[in-house]
Amino acid sequence: MGADINVLLVDDNPYVRELLMESLRPLGNVEGCANASEALSRAAERRPDLIVSDYRMPGPCGLELLAKLRRSFPNLAAVLLASRADLNGPLSDCSTLVEELIEKPFFIADATARIRRVYDRISLGKATREAADSSSVRGSLTQMSVVDLLQTLDIGRKSCRLTISHEGQESTMHFESGQLLHATAGELSGEAAVYAVVAWAEGTFQMDFEQGECPRTITHSTQSVLLEALRRFDESERDSAAAGTVCGAARAPMAEATLRF
Repeated sequence: MGADINVLLVDDNPYVRELLMESLRPLGNVEGCANASEALSRAAERRPDLIVSDYRMPGPCGLELLAKLRRSFPNLAAVLLASRADLNGPLSDCSTLVEELIEKPFFIADATARIRRVYDRISLGKATREAADSSSVRGSLTQMSVVDLLQTLDIGRKSCRLTISHEGQESTMHFESGQLLHATAGELSGEAAVYAVVAWAEGTFQMDFEQGECPRTITHSTQSVLLEALRRFDESERDSAAAGTVCGAARAPMAEATLRF
Protein backbone atom coordinates (compact mmCIF):
# COMPACT_ATOMS: atom_id res chain seq x y z
CA MET A 1 0.00 0.00 0.00
CA GLY A 2 1.65 3.19 -1.13
CA ALA A 3 -1.03 5.86 -0.64
CA ASP A 4 0.28 9.20 0.71
CA ILE A 5 -1.48 10.17 3.95
CA ASN A 6 -1.27 13.67 5.44
CA VAL A 7 -1.43 13.73 9.25
CA LEU A 8 -2.11 16.87 11.28
CA LEU A 9 -0.87 16.61 14.89
CA VAL A 10 -2.22 19.30 17.24
CA ASP A 11 -1.12 19.69 20.88
CA ASP A 12 -0.27 22.83 22.87
CA ASN A 13 2.23 20.90 25.01
CA PRO A 14 5.53 21.10 23.04
CA TYR A 15 7.02 18.12 24.90
CA VAL A 16 4.11 15.84 24.05
CA ARG A 17 3.91 17.19 20.51
CA GLU A 18 7.58 16.51 19.81
CA LEU A 19 7.43 13.00 21.27
CA LEU A 20 4.42 12.10 19.14
CA MET A 21 5.96 13.77 16.09
CA GLU A 22 9.08 11.67 16.47
CA SER A 23 7.05 8.52 16.96
CA LEU A 24 4.71 9.17 14.01
CA ARG A 25 7.34 10.49 11.60
CA PRO A 26 7.93 7.03 10.00
CA LEU A 27 4.33 7.21 8.75
CA GLY A 28 5.35 9.97 6.35
CA ASN A 29 3.66 13.37 6.05
CA VAL A 30 3.14 14.56 9.64
CA GLU A 31 2.64 18.27 10.43
CA GLY A 32 2.85 19.50 14.03
CA CYS A 33 0.69 22.41 15.28
CA ALA A 34 0.52 24.14 18.66
CA ASN A 35 -3.13 25.23 18.51
CA ALA A 36 -6.36 25.19 16.49
CA SER A 37 -5.58 28.42 14.58
CA GLU A 38 -2.25 27.04 13.38
CA ALA A 39 -3.92 23.74 12.44
CA LEU A 40 -6.58 25.50 10.34
CA SER A 41 -3.86 27.45 8.52
CA ARG A 42 -1.80 24.31 7.83
CA ALA A 43 -4.91 22.41 6.68
CA ALA A 44 -5.58 25.11 4.06
CA GLU A 45 -2.07 24.55 2.67
CA ARG A 46 -2.10 20.74 2.73
CA ARG A 47 -5.30 18.69 2.66
CA PRO A 48 -5.22 16.46 5.81
CA ASP A 49 -6.45 12.85 5.84
CA LEU A 50 -6.06 12.38 9.60
CA ILE A 51 -6.00 14.74 12.56
CA VAL A 52 -4.55 13.72 15.93
CA SER A 53 -5.47 16.40 18.46
CA ASP A 54 -5.48 17.10 22.16
CA TYR A 55 -9.03 17.77 23.34
CA ARG A 56 -8.32 20.59 25.82
CA MET A 57 -6.24 23.44 24.37
CA PRO A 58 -6.25 27.24 24.63
CA GLY A 59 -8.87 28.55 22.21
CA PRO A 60 -11.09 26.07 20.36
CA CYS A 61 -10.96 22.53 21.79
CA GLY A 62 -10.09 19.50 19.70
CA LEU A 63 -13.74 18.68 18.98
CA GLU A 64 -14.48 22.24 17.84
CA LEU A 65 -11.38 22.15 15.63
CA LEU A 66 -12.54 18.88 14.10
CA ALA A 67 -16.00 20.34 13.35
CA LYS A 68 -14.40 23.31 11.55
CA LEU A 69 -12.04 21.12 9.53
CA ARG A 70 -14.79 18.74 8.46
CA ARG A 71 -16.65 21.59 6.77
CA SER A 72 -13.85 21.57 4.20
CA PHE A 73 -12.73 17.95 4.59
CA PRO A 74 -15.85 15.84 5.33
CA ASN A 75 -13.93 12.54 5.18
CA LEU A 76 -11.26 13.63 7.65
CA ALA A 77 -10.45 10.86 10.15
CA ALA A 78 -9.77 11.88 13.75
CA VAL A 79 -8.03 10.74 16.92
CA LEU A 80 -8.56 12.72 20.13
CA LEU A 81 -6.33 12.68 23.22
CA ALA A 82 -8.29 13.39 26.41
CA SER A 83 -8.42 12.85 30.16
CA ARG A 84 -10.67 10.22 31.70
CA ALA A 85 -12.92 12.98 33.07
CA ASP A 86 -13.43 14.38 29.57
CA LEU A 87 -13.94 10.90 28.07
CA ASN A 88 -16.65 10.25 30.65
CA GLY A 89 -18.06 13.77 30.32
CA PRO A 90 -18.23 15.95 27.18
CA LEU A 91 -16.76 13.22 24.93
CA SER A 92 -18.93 10.36 26.18
CA ASP A 93 -21.24 10.51 23.14
CA CYS A 94 -18.73 11.32 20.40
CA SER A 95 -17.41 7.84 19.58
CA THR A 96 -19.20 8.00 16.22
CA LEU A 97 -17.42 11.25 15.35
CA VAL A 98 -13.86 10.02 15.79
CA GLU A 99 -11.95 6.85 14.97
CA GLU A 100 -10.05 6.65 18.28
CA LEU A 101 -10.29 8.23 21.75
CA ILE A 102 -6.99 7.86 23.63
CA GLU A 103 -7.00 8.41 27.39
CA LYS A 104 -4.27 10.54 28.97
CA PRO A 105 -1.78 9.81 30.40
CA PHE A 106 -0.68 7.19 27.86
CA PHE A 107 2.30 5.16 26.79
CA ILE A 108 3.76 6.63 23.59
CA ALA A 109 4.07 3.13 22.09
CA ASP A 110 0.41 2.33 22.82
CA ALA A 111 -0.85 5.65 21.45
CA THR A 112 1.29 5.28 18.33
CA ALA A 113 -0.01 1.76 17.71
CA ARG A 114 -3.63 2.93 17.91
CA ILE A 115 -2.96 5.92 15.65
CA ARG A 116 -1.12 3.63 13.25
CA ARG A 117 -4.20 1.39 12.94
CA VAL A 118 -6.31 4.39 11.91
CA TYR A 119 -3.56 5.48 9.50
CA ASP A 120 -3.44 2.03 7.91
CA ARG A 121 -7.22 1.92 7.49
CA ILE A 122 -7.09 5.27 5.68
CA SER A 123 -4.19 4.06 3.55
CA LEU A 124 -6.03 0.87 2.62
CA GLY A 125 -9.17 2.85 1.79
CA LYS A 126 -7.18 5.11 -0.54
CA ALA A 127 -5.43 2.17 -2.13
CA THR A 128 -8.70 0.32 -2.78
CA ARG A 129 -10.26 3.40 -4.37
CA GLU A 130 -7.21 3.84 -6.60
CA ALA A 131 -7.25 0.14 -7.56
CA ALA A 132 -11.02 -0.20 -7.94
CA ASP A 133 -10.76 -0.05 -11.71
CA SER A 134 -7.74 -2.35 -11.90
CA SER A 135 -6.78 -5.68 -10.41
CA SER A 136 -5.53 -5.80 -6.83
CA VAL A 137 -4.03 -4.28 -3.70
CA ARG A 138 -1.17 -5.95 -1.85
CA GLY A 139 0.29 -5.39 1.60
CA SER A 140 1.84 -6.88 4.72
CA LEU A 141 0.17 -7.96 7.96
CA THR A 142 2.78 -5.88 9.76
CA GLN A 143 1.18 -2.87 8.05
CA MET A 144 -2.39 -3.92 8.71
CA SER A 145 -3.64 -6.80 10.86
CA VAL A 146 -6.27 -9.32 9.82
CA VAL A 147 -8.73 -7.65 12.20
CA ASP A 148 -8.14 -4.22 10.64
CA LEU A 149 -8.50 -5.68 7.14
CA LEU A 150 -11.87 -7.24 7.94
CA GLN A 151 -13.13 -4.09 9.68
CA THR A 152 -12.03 -1.86 6.80
CA LEU A 153 -13.69 -4.04 4.16
CA ASP A 154 -16.85 -4.18 6.27
CA ILE A 155 -17.03 -0.43 6.96
CA GLY A 156 -16.09 0.43 3.36
CA ARG A 157 -18.64 -2.07 2.00
CA LYS A 158 -16.02 -3.49 -0.36
CA SER A 159 -16.48 -6.42 -2.73
CA CYS A 160 -13.33 -8.45 -3.30
CA ARG A 161 -11.44 -11.69 -2.75
CA LEU A 162 -8.95 -11.37 0.13
CA THR A 163 -6.03 -13.82 0.12
CA ILE A 164 -3.81 -14.00 3.22
CA SER A 165 -0.53 -15.93 3.38
CA HIS A 166 1.23 -16.86 6.64
CA GLU A 167 4.19 -19.24 7.14
CA GLY A 168 3.28 -21.44 4.18
CA GLN A 169 -0.45 -21.35 4.95
CA GLU A 170 -3.06 -19.56 2.89
CA SER A 171 -6.56 -18.29 3.55
CA THR A 172 -9.09 -16.93 1.08
CA MET A 173 -12.09 -14.78 2.05
CA HIS A 174 -14.83 -13.47 -0.24
CA PHE A 175 -16.67 -10.19 0.47
CA GLU A 176 -19.75 -8.72 -1.17
CA SER A 177 -20.51 -5.10 -0.20
CA GLY A 178 -18.63 -5.62 3.05
CA GLN A 179 -20.39 -8.87 3.94
CA LEU A 180 -18.09 -11.84 4.44
CA LEU A 181 -19.64 -14.68 2.40
CA HIS A 182 -17.05 -17.45 2.37
CA ALA A 183 -13.68 -18.22 3.98
CA THR A 184 -11.16 -21.05 3.78
CA ALA A 185 -7.91 -21.77 5.61
CA GLY A 186 -6.36 -25.17 4.93
CA GLU A 187 -9.05 -27.76 5.62
CA LEU A 188 -11.18 -25.24 7.52
CA SER A 189 -14.02 -23.30 5.93
CA GLY A 190 -16.65 -20.80 6.96
CA GLU A 191 -16.43 -19.10 10.33
CA ALA A 192 -13.91 -21.66 11.66
CA ALA A 193 -11.43 -20.45 9.03
CA VAL A 194 -11.84 -16.83 10.18
CA TYR A 195 -11.32 -17.83 13.82
CA ALA A 196 -8.00 -19.44 12.87
CA VAL A 197 -6.72 -16.64 10.63
CA VAL A 198 -7.32 -13.81 13.13
CA ALA A 199 -4.30 -15.10 15.08
CA TRP A 200 -1.94 -14.65 12.10
CA ALA A 201 0.32 -11.73 13.01
CA GLU A 202 2.82 -11.98 10.13
CA GLY A 203 2.48 -12.59 6.42
CA THR A 204 1.05 -10.86 3.36
CA PHE A 205 -2.36 -10.08 1.92
CA GLN A 206 -3.80 -9.38 -1.51
CA MET A 207 -7.22 -8.03 -2.42
CA ASP A 208 -8.54 -8.86 -5.89
CA PHE A 209 -11.52 -6.83 -7.07
CA GLU A 210 -12.34 -9.15 -9.95
CA GLN A 211 -13.81 -12.21 -8.27
CA GLY A 212 -16.01 -15.04 -9.45
CA GLU A 213 -18.88 -16.80 -7.75
CA CYS A 214 -18.29 -18.61 -4.46
CA PRO A 215 -20.32 -20.79 -2.09
CA ARG A 216 -21.86 -19.07 0.91
CA THR A 217 -20.52 -20.63 4.11
CA ILE A 218 -21.02 -17.59 6.39
CA THR A 219 -24.47 -16.18 7.18
CA HIS A 220 -23.70 -14.02 10.23
CA SER A 221 -22.62 -10.39 9.74
CA THR A 222 -18.94 -9.62 9.31
CA GLN A 223 -18.88 -7.77 12.64
CA SER A 224 -20.51 -10.71 14.46
CA VAL A 225 -17.96 -13.15 13.05
CA LEU A 226 -15.11 -10.81 13.91
CA LEU A 227 -16.30 -10.27 17.49
CA GLU A 228 -16.54 -14.01 18.05
CA ALA A 229 -13.08 -14.49 16.50
CA LEU A 230 -11.62 -11.88 18.86
CA ARG A 231 -13.36 -13.47 21.85
CA ARG A 232 -11.85 -16.85 21.03
CA PHE A 233 -8.43 -15.32 20.40
CA ASP A 234 -8.47 -13.47 23.76
CA GLU A 235 -9.58 -16.65 25.52
CA SER A 236 -6.71 -18.58 23.93
CA GLU A 237 -4.23 -15.86 24.96
CA ARG A 238 -5.47 -15.97 28.57
CA ASP A 239 -5.16 -19.76 28.64
CA SER A 240 -1.61 -19.54 27.30
CA ALA A 241 -0.67 -16.89 29.87
CA ALA A 242 -2.16 -18.98 32.68
CA ALA A 243 -0.21 -22.02 31.53
CA GLY A 244 2.99 -19.98 31.47
CA THR A 245 2.39 -18.76 35.02
CA VAL A 246 1.80 -22.29 36.31
CA CYS A 247 5.05 -23.42 34.72
CA GLY A 248 6.94 -20.49 36.22
CA ALA A 249 7.48 -18.95 32.79
CA ALA A 250 5.55 -15.72 33.30
CA ARG A 251 7.59 -12.72 32.25
CA ALA A 252 8.14 -9.63 34.34
CA PRO A 253 6.42 -6.56 32.88
CA MET A 254 8.66 -4.40 30.74
CA ALA A 255 9.49 -1.02 32.24
CA GLU A 256 8.24 1.79 30.06
CA ALA A 257 7.99 5.56 30.54
CA THR A 258 4.54 7.13 30.49
CA LEU A 259 3.48 10.69 29.82
CA ARG A 260 1.96 12.60 32.74
CA PHE A 261 0.42 15.92 31.83
